[in-house]
Amino acid sequence: FNGYNPMVGQSPYYPQTVPALPAPLTPNPVGVNGYNPIPGQSPYYPQTVPISPAPNPVGFNGYNPMAGQSPYYPQTVPALPAPLTQNPALGQTPVFPQSTPPVPYAPNPTLTPPPPTPITPPAPTLTTPPAPTQQPSSLRSSALTAPYLGFQGTYINQGDESAARARLSGLYPLSPRVQFGGSLDLITGDNIFSDSRGQGLNINELYVSAAPFAELPNLRLVAGQLDLTSYFDRNSFAKDGATHFFNSVFQTNPALSATGISSRPGVLVNWTVTDNIEAKAAVFSSSRSLGDFSLDGFAGEIGFRYGNGIIRGTYATARDAGSRDSFQELFQVDRGDGRTGPLRADREEAYGVNAEYFFPDLKMGIFGRYGRYENQALNLGGNTYSFGISFLDLFLKDDRLGLAYGRGLSNEQLRREFKDSLPDVLELFYDVRIFPNLRLGVTLQERNGFSELYGGFRVKTEFDITPKGR
Repeated sequence: FNGYNPMVGQSPYYPQTVPALPAPLTPNPVGVNGYNPIPGQSPYYPQTVPISPAPNPVGFNGYNPMAGQSPYYPQTVPALPAPLTQNPALGQTPVFPQSTPPVPYAPNPTLTPPPPTPITPPAPTLTTPPAPTQQPSSLRSSALTAPYLGFQGTYINQGDESAARARLSGLYPLSPRVQFGGSLDLITGDNIFSDSRGQGLNINELYVSAAPFAELPNLRLVAGQLDLTSYFDRNSFAKDGATHFFNSVFQTNPALSATGISSRPGVLVNWTVTDNIEAKAAVFSSSRSLGDFSLDGFAGEIGFRYGNGIIRGTYATARDAGSRDSFQELFQVDRGDGRTGPLRADREEAYGVNAEYFFPDLKMGIFGRYGRYENQALNLGGNTYSFGISFLDLFLKDDRLGLAYGRGLSNEQLRREFKDSLPDVLELFYDVRIFPNLRLGVTLQERNGFSELYGGFRVKTEFDITPKGR
């Protein structure tokens, strides 16, 4: 048989003249061949080769059947067998006559071939990202994450304290596994921001981050000038002084801040072990100054997530290195030579626990912190704690309302001995987006055993200033 199996909806082609038949096949004994064609194959060949039918006159009938119709048979062929079932369904084997039909010529070139079946392009993958919806950056990079350059300006006033900060932040990925980042701060006023200390122009961050092991994509190494507050003691409702609570007691744990958790030169390992477990460790210089650089500080943290709750445990140790951050009563302790407070060589350590939980239906979050600080040179320590509640989208879209109570780092025994005021604060704040790039916040605070009342406000603006390509 000629083996021609036209596709569904195509018209088979039969010749206008019959060519010579091939050499006769060796006949098989009847019923011996056992050939059982599967759908789409030509049925068995006849047991004997019939006499070739006479050809049709060339160009006689001009019959061009429509798709799905049976083509004409030769005019001189004897009576046909019982009619076949037209267009058998897929999966059925059609029954062909035992007589050999003529071998067809090549398809008629005057017929228009059916259009090709369109091919649907594959779905986007990590290696073939979808087309960007915005104008791409003109900063060239082979990484999947686009480069970013942003500006943030913040002004905070609370009582008799005020500070302003302009921050320029950038991120430049070199590849999916390596990227550069940094932030530059210009600060004036008091030390209100727990993640930005000092005055004037400071490099807050300047680092390179890499995922060195392909089999561990969630393990990253970071080296350079690091803002350790971005990695340790994080909290969704009480962390950023430009977004959450105004008072620094509700930002980074005061016990950890006094032990070098700030902007420091160092190396950090961040490993997301599973979706619910994250571990971090860092070695850093106790001093911010490169002239006193020494990797003599260490910090480690492990975090556990359960549903909408997260709990983190953090440990840090470092030298004071001239920062003179400690609990207030230590500055009244006589060290025996007329000096008070911590010295540069004093070894400090701190422990911190940080917990948060979010209720999606109420758009409400709760948080709590506890910290313990020890000055090992003096064998004295202090405690701090805070807890509170925060609501999102309460009155307007993207607004925040928070209420919290906390105590700053303090040694209760020494505080009573020196008859100092209680370093606590009760804060209520509200923050709302006024324009797409502008937020306004207000605060009301009761401090020092509810003996002092302070009010304040905050203005924050942010812009994406990444250069755009054409």
